[in-house]
Amino acid sequence: MARRRRVRFTGKFYMLLALMLVAVTVAVVLLLSDSGGGTLETGTMRMELAVKGIVIRDEMSVTVDKYDKVMFQAAEGAESYEGMPIARVFKWGYSDDMMQSLITVETQIYEAQTALLSGVENANLANIELQIAQKRLAIRTRLLGGEGDLLALENELALLLAQRKEYLRNTVQPTEALSALYAAEQTKQEQLASYVTEVTASGAGVVSFYFDGYEQALNYDKLGMLNPELISNALKNTANMAGGSAENLLYRLVNPNRWHVAFLTGKNEPLRTLAGAQYTVQFEGVPDKLFTAAALEAAVYDGGVVNLLEFTEPIGALLNARTVNATVSMEASGLLVPLDAVAMHDGAAYIMLRTGGEEHEVAVNILAKDEENALIQTKDAANPIAAGQRYVKP
Repeated sequence: MARRRRVRFTGKFYMLLALMLVAVTVAVVLLLSDSGGGTLETGTMRMELAVKGIVIRDEMSVTVDKYDKVMFQAAEGAESYEGMPIARVFKWGYSDDMMQSLITVETQIYEAQTALLSGVENANLANIELQIAQKRLAIRTRLLGGEGDLLALENELALLLAQRKEYLRNTVQPTEALSALYAAEQTKQEQLASYVTEVTASGAGVVSFYFDGYEQALNYDKLGMLNPELISNALKNTANMAGGSAENLLYRLVNPNRWHVAFLTGKNEPLRTLAGAQYTVQFEGVPDKLFTAAALEAAVYDGGVVNLLEFTEPIGALLNARTVNATVSMEASGLLVPLDAVAMHDGAAYIMLRTGGEEHEVAVNILAKDEENALIQTKDAANPIAAGQRYVKP
């Protein structure tokens, strides 16, 4: 009968077993750790955000006393200069009979002057009369559906009539009857002048006669007062006429080369515009034009984040727009992390980094994101992050 051999375990065996257990434990810990974290990597991504925003212009609203009638002398969208005629405003109490009475006397003066020149050839006067006839024909053609700027044609006709009037006054020797008509004209002009205000442009800009009630609240000099409630009301077209009565507003003088677009993103939505970054903006309804804008500092409120883009190129078709739909985009480079590695705290984004076995929060900006990943950069240059650093998911 064979004897069973007893196996003796030495201290060396137990030490080897302990080392194996430690190795397995470390491997399991690392495996579990990697399942909730990883390493930052460099990458690029396209940021694209569809937004509904509001347009804010650098503009001045011109108001006048309550008026009975206005005759515009500038067209919508016209480029202005200092002293450029904008409109003739007839204050309350004016009657069209005053204007008609003056026109009647002016007609009598013209008939008396031409009667005194009857039979005398005058090439200069004939040339002016021909231009007046041509301009009146152009106006009639335009009224019947032809091409041309009606207001420009009317202004040109007014200049020609004034030129003829001055020429005849300097050419025709006045009779007693003509002098009496001149005196009557002077009286009626003075009466009319007491009711008429000539409004001229105070400087360079673009003229617009369109108002929506937000000209005062949504203006360049009020950018610091923007908030989610104001933007939301404007998007809903909830008018705010606190800036003045619609009856007193005459026109806007707009700086076409400085304007802004503001839009809201959710307080806990990590994607927002980054101060100083350049974005390409495509506006709905303006398909043939891509705009470039610089982002100003985004402001975080309980009601959302106010994103603000600044434009320094001609406003063009958006001169009278208040609400716009737009696509804001940018090609960005930064560090890639899974989207679920980014946490939000009181409207700010951050990630957790592990250094030397310790974990700490780092505030970051989200440059772009898709359904899986986020492209980030550090928010504070004094606290840099770099590829190769380990992160853990919050």
